[in-house]
Amino acid sequence: MKDSNVQELDFLKEKTSYFSKKNFIRALKFLIIPGWRDSGFSQKEYEIDKIKSKRKFFRRLIKPLTLIGIGFILLIVFLAIYAPWIAPYTLEYVTNVSKAIDVGIPYTYPSPSHPWGTTAYAYDLFSRIMWGARTAIVFGFLTIIFATSGGILVGTISGYYGGKVDAIIMRIVDFSLAFPTLVIVILFTEMISRELITMLLVFGLFAIPGYSRLMRASVLATKERLYIEAAKTSGARNFKIMFTHIFANAISPMLIRFFGGIGAAILAFAGLAFLGFGDASLPDWGTDINYGRGHMSMIHTTLFPGLFILIAVLGFMLLGDGLRDALDPRLKARSK
Repeated sequence: MKDSNVQELDFLKEKTSYFSKKNFIRALKFLIIPGWRDSGFSQKEYEIDKIKSKRKFFRRLIKPLTLIGIGFILLIVFLAIYAPWIAPYTLEYVTNVSKAIDVGIPYTYPSPSHPWGTTAYAYDLFSRIMWGARTAIVFGFLTIIFATSGGILVGTISGYYGGKVDAIIMRIVDFSLAFPTLVIVILFTEMISRELITMLLVFGLFAIPGYSRLMRASVLATKERLYIEAAKTSGARNFKIMFTHIFANAISPMLIRFFGGIGAAILAFAGLAFLGFGDASLPDWGTDINYGRGHMSMIHTTLFPGLFILIAVLGFMLLGDGLRDALDPRLKARSK
């Protein structure tokens, strides 16, 4: 029994010395021989670089203005989620005139029963703004998700295939960009309906060309990389190359544009509602400003809706700028 333990101990010592000698030789080659790579060292180096890259990304992202933008977004999202518990009045009381008249009168100053006063048709302004946060977030996110998805698909196909396919797609895109989006949305909503889903789809559809041009530019820059040529040489299918290799490395500009686009969509929807083309069955901030524009003595009827539009749009714009600086810090270096 004793002999077996001694033999096992000798074996472990011999194995340890062998591996330590082997590691020493590998380390020596790694330091001395130019271009020599070892799979073990390369893996460790990759893991260390990945951790450093993540730390640098979050360090660049966590800036005062970006944190303010995130705080604004979280505030609006919080109001949108918890509107039924925060708002003193239900959705029916801020969209149905007969219900609103039962609990108030039009254009009153702030009071205990109406913390921010009332607007046209005796709607409680505080409740409308709380419920309007849900309308703004839903419209902004769903519209830009639809536009971004379409832009990624069209831009990737156009940029990857090039030639006649690219020429045909880009001419269609140029033709659609020639029309002002806001006017097109007004025309379609008047012809079809003023429901939120109609405006969402029309606005998202005519926002696709702008996103597709941005994605196409990213794809054109990415598809010339060496690893794309290697994927083609290895026999990878076009679909896999486009949406696995190219998409993953060309998505950064689209991510930046995504958050900025949400702010632009919220502002565009508020503009439509201000012009009188909003969905009357849903509360929104643009309509509240429209209600109060003829009553400048009741400044609170336009001040509070305008303030929340500013908070929402500014929050997404600041987050988009922060992502731009974090994902591509060379832009900031070149601007100096």
